Amino acid sequence: MKPAVLAAMACAALVGAAPLQAVHAHEGHETHEHHGDHEAHAAHEHGVATLRVVSADTVLMIEFASPLDNLVGFEHEPRTDEQRKAMADAERLLRDGAGLFRPSAGAECLLLGVKLDSPWPQDGHHEHRHGHDEAHEAGGDDGHADLEAEYRFECATPDRLKVLQTRLFDTFPRLRELRAERATASGQGSAALTPGKADLPL
Repeated sequence: MKPAVLAAMACAALVGAAPLQAVHAHEGHETHEHHGDHEAHAAHEHGVATLRVVSADTVLMIEFASPLDNLVGFEHEPRTDEQRKAMADAERLLRDGAGLFRPSAGAECLLLGVKLDSPWPQDGHHEHRHGHDEAHEAGGDDGHADLEAEYRFECATPDRLKVLQTRLFDTFPRLRELRAERATASGQGSAALTPGKADLPL
C-alpha cells in the first residue's frame, strides 16, 4: 500500500488529523531502512515486522511488511526444493487474510481482496506494486529481502470495529514483534504487538 493511499484514507477517517506519514517518523532509527522507491519501508530488522491499519467509512485496509527471514528463515532466492516449498507455504498462508486477521465480530467485516508482493513468487501470482527494478526486488546489494501483503475488508457496521485480532505470531513463529500503526475513526496511534499481546485496539 503506497503511503499516499494510506494518508488519503487516514484523512478521510480523521478529518483534520495529520497524515499517516507523520506517524512513521519514529521508525527504525538504529536499523537499516530502504530509500528511493522504498521511502516508506520499515526498518529491516529480523524478528520484527510492521502492520499498518486504516479504516475509512466501511473499508478496512491492512498492510503487513516483513523481512523474508521472519517468514521462511532465509533472504536469498530459493535454491532447494525445501526452500521453494517454504516460500510457497508462506505465500499461501499470507493469502489467507481471513485466517490471519479477525476484526471485531460485531463489525461484520468481509475480506474482499489480498495483494502479495513477494521477491520470488512461487505460485505465479505477483502483484507488482512499487515499480522496483529486478535487482532491488531480489534483495539488492544489501542482502535484504522483504515481503509485503495488503488486505482489504468491507465492514457492514464499521462503528463496531473496536479491535483487530492477529494470528501472525502463531503462523510465523520466527516473528517476535509487530510494530503496528493505526488510523481509524477513534484516532491515530501505534502499538508494539507481541506473541502475548497480539490484538490491536482500533
